[in-house]
Amino acid sequence: METALRFSRNGLIAFLFGYQVLVLVHQFQGALELYYFHLGLISLVTTLTLAHGAWGTAPTRKSQVYIAALAVLLAATIVSAGYLYLNVSEIELRQPFLEQWDLEAGVTIVACVLALTYLVWGKILATVIAFAIFYFVFGNYFPGNFNFNPPETEIIVSYLAGMGGARGVIWGIPLSANTLFLIIVFGGLLKGTRILELFNELGRMLLNISRGGICYSAILASTAIGMVTGQAVANIALSGSVTIPSMKQRGVSGERAGAIEVVASLGSQLIPPIMGLGGFLMAVNLGVPYADIATAAIVPAFLFVVVLFIGAYFVAASTPSLDASKEPVNAKMIGWILPSFLVSFLTLLTLLYMRYSPGYSALWATFLLLGLSIVRPREYRPSIRQVWDGLVYGVISACHLAVILAGIGIVVQVLVTTGTGFDLGRLIMVAAGGEIYLALIFGMMISLLVGLGLPTPAAYALIAIIMVPFLIDFGIQPLVAHFFGFYFAIFSAVTPPVAVGVMAATRISGDSFYGTAKEAVKMSLVSVLIPFAFAAFPSILAFPNIGIDGALVAIALIVTTIFWGASIYGVFRRQLSRLERIALLAPPLCFIALLGTRQILFAAIIILAGAVFFSWNSFVLRRQVASGKKTVRETA
Repeated sequence: METALRFSRNGLIAFLFGYQVLVLVHQFQGALELYYFHLGLISLVTTLTLAHGAWGTAPTRKSQVYIAALAVLLAATIVSAGYLYLNVSEIELRQPFLEQWDLEAGVTIVACVLALTYLVWGKILATVIAFAIFYFVFGNYFPGNFNFNPPETEIIVSYLAGMGGARGVIWGIPLSANTLFLIIVFGGLLKGTRILELFNELGRMLLNISRGGICYSAILASTAIGMVTGQAVANIALSGSVTIPSMKQRGVSGERAGAIEVVASLGSQLIPPIMGLGGFLMAVNLGVPYADIATAAIVPAFLFVVVLFIGAYFVAASTPSLDASKEPVNAKMIGWILPSFLVSFLTLLTLLYMRYSPGYSALWATFLLLGLSIVRPREYRPSIRQVWDGLVYGVISACHLAVILAGIGIVVQVLVTTGTGFDLGRLIMVAAGGEIYLALIFGMMISLLVGLGLPTPAAYALIAIIMVPFLIDFGIQPLVAHFFGFYFAIFSAVTPPVAVGVMAATRISGDSFYGTAKEAVKMSLVSVLIPFAFAAFPSILAFPNIGIDGALVAIALIVTTIFWGASIYGVFRRQLSRLERIALLAPPLCFIALLGTRQILFAAIIILAGAVFFSWNSFVLRRQVASGKKTVRETA
């Protein structure tokens, strides 16, 4: 039975990949037919993957019931998605006046999406979706502004099942079918073509140069893979299974190693050209080409990466047990594998910025990646099994993201149709009392709260309805408002008490959840100021025309990060006294004043303070060396 399940799943994966390539080069279906067929295929692949995983475990009464439930789910998906696909034209003409079979198929497909969301993404997101459905049906029992007179059953089902348009469970499927699927598969093939091994080798090379090299290589690996796969938690599980043990073996504590992996994987969703799924959702919400979103993200992404590397520097500098080593580096391996990554990735980047479709860009990048991998020498060439495993990982990851889009589409539809999203935003506006910075703080808190336990795309989709419109009403530019919400949707994954990213890291490291969350916050706290920076100085999002003010603010943020790290970790090329550490908190407070007043003079003061501190620190360090005192090694 296990062999049959694996064969069926693999056959469907191959068919789904081939189908997506085919519809990219030749449109032979109507739009809704494509979307229902895509939804049906990703649901079947996901269900069979779950069944295959469950069958491999020791058989118990519970596992047998679970597999039986998956069999029912599989049958229900085939029947409902198949019926909607075959009758989509007729249903589109007669909805919302539906026949009995239409109603049953609609209810079944919504129930299947809800069940898959629960099985793949957990009870929090599934509960949110289930509550949205309940509210849509029984809104007349809710009090005050949230009292809603529900429409007829036929209308409810037609909206939630996506009948007649891209809404409900079909709301986000165009994004999966037309845009993201092949990009995520490309990300999976990076694993299958030994790119992770490349980054491990680069880590050895960096370790020979710097004590913190193992931390820096972990950041490079996590961001490079994560910005393509677009799934922070899955990326932590993938790259973290390699990077976290490697850092621990070199002397980094499990909590700090987990924190580095978590923050790097989260930040990868900010980095162009892919930005996970959220960047594409933002382009849809704003009605602009994705290239515009990716361009606007360049400076914030650069600032985040700098903050992350500075944080890793201080982790290394404050870890006495972390030592540099002279491990042998396979330069030949780097020379053969690196070109396949660079050429394919730069091709993807170039085609996206030339405004070719993401699917077309990813297809060319995939061909180049596979072609350049095949021409490597035998010892560096991936096996057919490795390539296939990478394809399977990429397709399953793409299916999981599509499940999010189908599930969260239900919530989006309810919020829009009932007007509840507008009502929630209005309550926040009233609480802010017309103060824009209070509104931004409330917006941050709401975004972190909404995102607790949710994957980033789902969190951002809700934030875009609940929080972003009221920020726009406060006079914030739409692009800035969406980036602000998207940024905190990402960071909700490290926010206790849920912090799903931290949970994933601690399962690998075996260390404390709250200790890892604390280290992640220490490393990345200054990055929380980045969205407030581009809210105060929108030119930061106008790359390459960021202007003098934007450039000074960016430099001031980098200097602020160094002050923060030196104060919190208590080192900067030497051990710092308690008084020095307290004094070093002044520039971060000055940066907050810069954001509050928008007076660029504060940026100049911070930069000047940085120059003074570096000079003073060098002077004290020279005196310590001259007197023979022990100092912190500068090779971190």
